[in-house]
Amino acid sequence: MAALTASPSSAAKAASVAASLEGQGINKGRAAVMMLVAVTLFACLDSSAKMASRELPAIETVWFRFAIHFVLVALVLNPWRAPEAWRTKQPRLQTLRALIQIVCTGLNFLALSQLQIAQTLSIQFTGPAFITLLSIFWLGEKVGRYRWTAIGVSFLGVLVITRPAPGSIEPAFGIILLSVIIGASYSIMTRRLAGTESPGSMLLIMAALPAAILTPLIPFVFVWPAHPETWIALFGAGFFGALSHYFYIQAHRFAPASFLAPLQYFQFLAVLILGFVFFGDIPTLWTFAGALILIGSGLYIWHRERVIARRARDEVSRSDQ
Repeated sequence: MAALTASPSSAAKAASVAASLEGQGINKGRAAVMMLVAVTLFACLDSSAKMASRELPAIETVWFRFAIHFVLVALVLNPWRAPEAWRTKQPRLQTLRALIQIVCTGLNFLALSQLQIAQTLSIQFTGPAFITLLSIFWLGEKVGRYRWTAIGVSFLGVLVITRPAPGSIEPAFGIILLSVIIGASYSIMTRRLAGTESPGSMLLIMAALPAAILTPLIPFVFVWPAHPETWIALFGAGFFGALSHYFYIQAHRFAPASFLAPLQYFQFLAVLILGFVFFGDIPTLWTFAGALILIGSGLYIWHRERVIARRARDEVSRSDQ
């Protein structure tokens, strides 16, 4: 999945939108299928971006990804059918969020051109840790020793994957880690916007603003794709980007985020298959080990958040008695 693109951390960009749609009828079976489809499509997005980035500048791939996404969503959420989707109550925050999204997505696509998809996704599994850290400063949340431990374990997982040594670490690992850090700030902004913006507006603007901001730059960096498969990859990036977020949001209509969150890690299996089929990638044992550590850490953070939320509900219930 890319924050901003296709990863669990990048999928968080739709999480708050989806949260506002919860409670419209619980159907966990349907929700689970939709979530698995969504994360598989996120993996397809990453694969398309990697394929296109082998020939084209990352900024061009980013522009195609958002421009096509915008066109597809605009056809559904047109001004006559969904006028509220074309309005925003916080234009400044939306613009800042779009700028962050451009940088984050560009860094992710740049890293994808140099690393295996499984490697970039594994590093992106640190997303919950960075979101937890930023929530302390931006949202005033309190983090206990258990989640601090899980955050520390997350960084251990990164060390296992990158195996840093003097002169041996791949710079692309730093690029994707920076993308995750920026993506965490994007996720916090999305939480804030979800309180005032409509779901349609969030879905449309997340593609419209990046496409509009990048359009004036494209004539100066545009490279005409020389191969048909590159064109297919470019259109695939936009198509999979739009469709993956649609299924992600729909999944949250039928089940709460607490049920769906662990299913996001199915994306790792999807990228393993796609990476092998399209690029011949075979991840190392270090990548597998680090990914397992990061997945375990992410699941534990998710578990602790559920425990804290349950305690808060119990306290409110007791105070009402």
